[in-house]
Parts: sequence; structure tokens; C-alpha cells
Amino acid sequence: MTSHAENGLKIQSVSLGKGKVAWKVDFPPVGPKNSKLTGHWESLEEALVALKSSASKAQVDPNTVALADEKCPDTPWGS
Repeated sequence: MTSHAENGLKIQSVSLGKGKVAWKVDFPPVGPKNSKLTGHWESLEEALVALKSSASKAQVDPNTVALADEKCPDTPWGS
């Protein structure tokens, strides 16, 4: 099993220790990485807004697209 986003970009939780969690974008194993998406965010909503603003729906895993559209409906997808 791989942690890479085989079907497109995904949002993944990252443990920071002491019960703290951050969110990051998991990239497919092949292809360029968008430098706007290489950091991490403290809330899921912040991560999803960054993803939607910087990527097109076609670049993102279908389950992550559904989550982003549900949690951040007012944020348009990038191109």
C-alpha cells in the first residue's frame, strides 16, 4: 500500500505530536509539485481552500474534490 495520491492530489493529516494535527497535500508519485501546496495548514478548511485555489478539479482525487466542494462551496477551483 502506498501513501501517494495515485488518483490525483489528496489532503492528508499529519501528526505534529502532543495531540496536534496539521493538514498537507499528498502529491502523485510522478509529476510536478505546485510550490503553493507544499506546506501544511492547521485546519482542514484552510488546506482545502488552498487546494481549490491552486488546482483544477481534474488534478484532484475524486473523494477530495467531493470533500472540498462540501466544506468550501464558495471557493472556486483553480485552473
